[in-house]
Parts: sequence; structure tokens; C-alpha cells
Amino acid sequence: MKPVHEKIYELLKNSDNGHVLDAACGKGAIGSALENRGFKVFYADRYDRPEDAKLFVNTDLNRFLPFKGKSFGTVVCSESLQYIENHNQIIREFGRVLKEGGRLIVSFPNILSVSSRLFFLRRGYFPHFKPYKAGDSYKRWNFIAYNPVSFVEVFQIMKRNGFEVRTVTGSGMKTKGIWLYAVLKALYSIGLLFEKDKERAEMIKKLSSRELLLGDHVIVCGVKAG
Repeated sequence: MKPVHEKIYELLKNSDNGHVLDAACGKGAIGSALENRGFKVFYADRYDRPEDAKLFVNTDLNRFLPFKGKSFGTVVCSESLQYIENHNQIIREFGRVLKEGGRLIVSFPNILSVSSRLFFLRRGYFPHFKPYKAGDSYKRWNFIAYNPVSFVEVFQIMKRNGFEVRTVTGSGMKTKGIWLYAVLKALYSIGLLFEKDKERAEMIKKLSSRELLLGDHVIVCGVKAG
């Protein structure tokens, strides 16, 4: 598994066994590992299929999910939000198929990291979202238009759709541009001293965290409100 997949697996491996939807599953690395822990995993993808998947649905995540409401205890969508046209719709769909108290775990390239911000300053685009695509031409999803998404956008969409964000984790920590990390930490800390609003203060803490400032990818875990 990729490092980001390993972190997602660590978040879930000791939780209660139940039904899991691995949305945009690819080769099914996460789902397969969870099946070995006793979870019942349903795989969904448009462009790929795990070799040994017993419960697989070929579906386009830009459309409505072909599952009944409140079918799953956990939904995982790893490294795929950037290929989806309407982030609000798919997170709303994830909420629909999740049971109350169910978990949604999404991961995506972190455009808020210091290395990503410096790259954008030099090039005018983010490192994971280049205006051209080279290599792996056999992968059909490489011809899909990228739709960059930031943690702030995902946080807002989750909140609008009845999720409480519980954890934010970084993967693939990078120390390039560490001077900017120090500057941003100082600026966020000053802002936090004068912030009276509790919700805004919590957001500042998240934005100034090591995970969001240094992580190459970000993993967000939300829980569907009862």
C-alpha cells in the first residue's frame, strides 16, 4: 500500500467490523487489507477493478451512487476527489449511504502545504495538478480534467452535509521550504491570540498544524451526525 493508504488503514483497522464502501477503489489496496481484518467491503470504480473483489460495482462517482441509504458504516474515498466534477454532490451522496454515526474518510493532494504554495508561486499551478499529463497514458483517468480541492473546501462541504470533522492527518511529510513553515506558524499563532470566536480559532489551529503545512497529502475523517 501507498503511505497514504497505510494511514487510512491504521485509522480503521481496530474499529468495529462492518460494511465499508471503498469508493474509487482502484486496485483495492485499502479494501483488501480491511477485508483481511473482517470488514465486508463493497468496491466501486469506473476505471479499474480489484482482481479478487467479490462485491464490485462499476459506477461513475459524478453520478448518484447505486446504493440504498444508510447502507454503510464507513466510506473511504482515497486520492480521487480531484477527479470528481462536483465535490459537494459526492460528499452529499456519501452522507446519504452512510448510517448515522458512520465515518467518511477522504484523502487528496494537499495544496495548502508550504511546498505546494511555493511551487504555485513559481509555476502558477500546484505540483499535483499540472496543466499537462505525461506518462501512464494507459490509465484512462489521466485524461480526466483535474478539479483541485483544499482542506478548507472539504471541511465546509462536510459541515454543510451533516458531518463533524474529527481528525486531520498528513501523509508524506516534506520539509522543503521549512522557513515558510516557521513564518506561517508564527503568523497563525499571532492570529490565534486575538481570535475570540471558538470555531474560527479551531480552524486556525487546523490550518497551522504540521499535518496541513508539511503533509504532501491530507486525510480527513468525518462522522455523520445523528
